[in-house]
Amino acid sequence: MKLSELGEIGFLKKIEAFLPLSDKSVLIGIGDDAAAVRVSKGRMLLATTDLLTEGIHFDLRYAPFYQLGAKALLVNISDIAAMGGIPRYALIAIAVPDNIKVAELNELYRGIKKTASSYKVSIIGGDTSASKKGLMINITLLGEMQEKFVVKRNGARAGDKIFVTGTLGDSSAGIELLKKGEMKGSFIKRHLMPAPRVKEALFIAQNRLATSMIDISDGLSTDLNHICRMSGVGAVIYEEKIPISAGLRKTRLKRLPLHYALSGGEDYELLFTVKEENVKKMYSAILKNRLSAAIIGEITERKKGILLVDSKGGQRPLLPTGFEHFKS
Repeated sequence: MKLSELGEIGFLKKIEAFLPLSDKSVLIGIGDDAAAVRVSKGRMLLATTDLLTEGIHFDLRYAPFYQLGAKALLVNISDIAAMGGIPRYALIAIAVPDNIKVAELNELYRGIKKTASSYKVSIIGGDTSASKKGLMINITLLGEMQEKFVVKRNGARAGDKIFVTGTLGDSSAGIELLKKGEMKGSFIKRHLMPAPRVKEALFIAQNRLATSMIDISDGLSTDLNHICRMSGVGAVIYEEKIPISAGLRKTRLKRLPLHYALSGGEDYELLFTVKEENVKKMYSAILKNRLSAAIIGEITERKKGILLVDSKGGQRPLLPTGFEHFKS
């Protein structure tokens, strides 16, 4: 079997089966936004890592080095936030081809430094290497939290309401505009400099409002499928309730706004589920500007599948159409 046939999710399942957990202090292993290890009574260490590869995750023709460095750290911060944690320490590994200039690397690290300072993250080490096939940046980020507040992907249950923060689709619209040669604008900023929802995630976790949570990195359709698969549930999403910015609705692009919201990815908003009894608390928090979020559907029984309902009441399966490595 080829890797392209197995796909990223299938490959990860094989790794998980091949490398089973044996240490009881490991509370969360492969399969969530971050791993979690109990380091003392009631306290957890969170760990996540992201590899950004030139030609796969970014193109240096329209990814300035400062923004690239910032984003490399921001996407990891978003993973820690999706667990309800606080980002703390980062290690940076980088493989550099010989066509990269020292001044460009300085800009890359300046972006990392500024982001680390903004989120109070300490850079504590890393590694460097030469590369014969493009620039590669790998950041490992450690975070912490109280064990009782952790939010995983597998806690959704039938009857829970589905919420999402912010608006969806702007980042992927930004990629399209960058490829056309545009270098400024809100969509491009959303793509190059995402804003992880750390404060919002902490509020959700510490008030125990969410039964499951994930950050939207691969697109709403794919990341909702992750929650449903790991929770053993189905879902119904209402097309009209998906938050799409006014700018995206007005901008003429190759596809309809809904496509970018469902399949675009790299929004780094929070997708989470809330028990019916806590929905009023959520609305109260929204009204008090504790967070910006919208209800877009509800969790159902697994046998009903994952459905998208259009404005006329028509239903269709919501397949994971966002980004997946190894799939052609």
